[in-house]
Amino acid sequence: MHLSEYVHTPGAHCGSASLRNLSDFYEWGFDESLCFGLGSGLGFGYYERGPASRLIMGRNGQLETGFFETLGIDYREDSERQWDAAWSDVREYLADDVPVMLFVDLYYLDYFETNTHFGPHILLCVGTDGDDVLLSDSEFETTQRLPASHLREAWDSDHGFGPLDNRWLVVTDPTIETDLATASRDAVRRTADLMLSAEDGGWHSQGIDGIRRFAADLPSWTALGDSGWCARFAYQNIERRGTGGGAFRRLYADFLDHVASDLELEGEIPDRFHAVADDWTGLGDTLKEASEVEGEKQGALFEDASEQAAALADREERLFTRLREEL
Repeated sequence: MHLSEYVHTPGAHCGSASLRNLSDFYEWGFDESLCFGLGSGLGFGYYERGPASRLIMGRNGQLETGFFETLGIDYREDSERQWDAAWSDVREYLADDVPVMLFVDLYYLDYFETNTHFGPHILLCVGTDGDDVLLSDSEFETTQRLPASHLREAWDSDHGFGPLDNRWLVVTDPTIETDLATASRDAVRRTADLMLSAEDGGWHSQGIDGIRRFAADLPSWTALGDSGWCARFAYQNIERRGTGGGAFRRLYADFLDHVASDLELEGEIPDRFHAVADDWTGLGDTLKEASEVEGEKQGALFEDASEQAAALADREERLFTRLREEL
């Protein structure tokens, strides 16, 4: 059983690419950057837990639900039920030709061939074939096949930004109730509020304050037993692990390019976000270099990275304050 009209397309980030694939399926006409921005997905969190003892994340946890709420699209979300009940619901939706968004730990996805736990990784379940499930995963060019028993482990993992708890989400009515200009304005305001007020963004994102805490803490990373892995993982979460580059800032800059005229934003604002994304990439390069050395060389690079992160916090504070004032 495979959804008859669903077409898989890879993308930059798992959550926004899944939303873009839903947009194609329901003919909403949004590209990935619009999906990311309309979901107010940009954020920042600094955590003392995870696959490394220090971890950063450039988005928040509300992207997927925020997208539907901003546009007034009806959806259903469920979690914290046992496998049999949750999987039965998913299969019912698939039988009705409805793709289902799942939140999983990619460690258990055989096709990733990774020994690192990471979740939630967001994908769409688009069918079944015998004992296998068919998954639309943004990281791959084609639909992937996985034994249902392995999905069971991935879907209920305790690893990630909180337990995954067999969480799923489906569109129950694809009608869009809010026009794009209004939705864009609301979404940008919400992102600015999240970044400036340190409001909980679902994964306890700490916004600008989080970037400053990360910057202040970086020089002390040399004392960590896994300092090299912390640096490497931070680099990956800026540039490699489905961020679209620049700690998700590049996706957000592309979104602002789309909506600047509707929101009557001055042209320099999207340009400044593109420049911020480039500087996040530069910070990622410093952290990558720090992951490959030890001792005094690593300490000096962490000092450099601290200065880069502090400067980025100042720039983002000015940018999001400007955005909030203009809207």
